[in-house]
Amino acid sequence: MAKLKNKKYNLNDPKECTQYWTDTARRYLVGRKITDVTYMATQDAKDNFGWYKRPVILTLDNGNEVIAQCDDEGNDGGVLNIVFPDEYETSKHYPGQKFMKTRVLPVLSRDDR
Repeated sequence: MAKLKNKKYNLNDPKECTQYWTDTARRYLVGRKITDVTYMATQDAKDNFGWYKRPVILTLDNGNEVIAQCDDEGNDGGVLNIVFPDEYETSKHYPGQKFMKTRVLPVLSRDDR
């Protein structure tokens, strides 16, 4: 059982678990403004996170940072995928099919400068 703003969620129930994490994400992100975008510094990745990869960092107007990581355990930095929901494109690998347009902001290695 988890509690958020006086509401209880049964995290063993898939619907309630999804709602809990959706409400948590909204609490931190809705209404915030991105004030800066940068890649994590090599030393920060190594010393503060123990990572080999340097992900994108989104700095919010309240000073909090959103950092992409490869999994929910924080084993390394990860990519961000920008989705353009009203735009579609084709792929040479799948002739005749259309896919939602996306662009990846890659994770860099500590050696990438």
